[in-house]
Amino acid sequence: MFLLSLFCILSPVQDMRETASTDAKVVSQTFYSEQVEVIEDAGDWVKVKTVIDQYEGWIKKISLHPVKAGEMAKVTSVAAHLYHTNDTEYGPRLTLPFESRIEVIDKSHPRWIKVRTIDDQMLFIQRGDVTFDLTTALSREEMIDLSKKFLHRPYTWGGRTSFGYDCSGFVQMLYRQMQILLPRDSKDQANYAGFKEVTEAELRPGDTIYWGLDKERIRHVGMYIGNNSFIHASSRENMPYIRISKLTDSEWDGTDKGAGSYAYRTFRSLL
Repeated sequence: MFLLSLFCILSPVQDMRETASTDAKVVSQTFYSEQVEVIEDAGDWVKVKTVIDQYEGWIKKISLHPVKAGEMAKVTSVAAHLYHTNDTEYGPRLTLPFESRIEVIDKSHPRWIKVRTIDDQMLFIQRGDVTFDLTTALSREEMIDLSKKFLHRPYTWGGRTSFGYDCSGFVQMLYRQMQILLPRDSKDQANYAGFKEVTEAELRPGDTIYWGLDKERIRHVGMYIGNNSFIHASSRENMPYIRISKLTDSEWDGTDKGAGSYAYRTFRSLL
């Protein structure tokens, strides 16, 4: 049994599973440097709860490391390479997704930052891939602009990283850049206490849109970006990637009553 309960994640991306097995369904993901609480120990596996959204799932114990201290930088690129020397010609040793945090050792060079990984490797990352500002919240407009950086990233069931998002993971990440912590799943996001229900005519860029089989069975979420359009991660329409769709598209207009269709649609705006 672990003596500590709080750890961070070593892997760039780590699937969280329904049970302690690689054959179990993926329920969510956690990613490099994210803090998790260990709530159950089962040999090679541990059940963890993510600190930021309190979501639970099983991961391999080898993926954990005690939490690091020190000055941190946050990855702002969709993906950022880390090198063993300050030269791209030798190839990356590690690639991290957006929002990963890395300990800063030396930032005096105009281009390269020396960093220490969670497992104590000394590597280099390019200054243009990170920020040292970990607290400033984006405006709605800045968040909408950011969302388009992820166009064509793959849809991934349970995905919470820029290597692949699912619908609610994508919207949750975007709102997190405004320092707003939405629940993990779309059905819970639709009932978030900080939202109010609005009509389609009242939608403004940055609002969220939810689809489902009915009011109690929400299955999908996207973010309105204006001009009758929304951005979302979906595998429908043979387009398994983040993309921009229209509210009037037949898949999304709420009029299709066929089996498995999203016949229910509702809109949410911040209070």
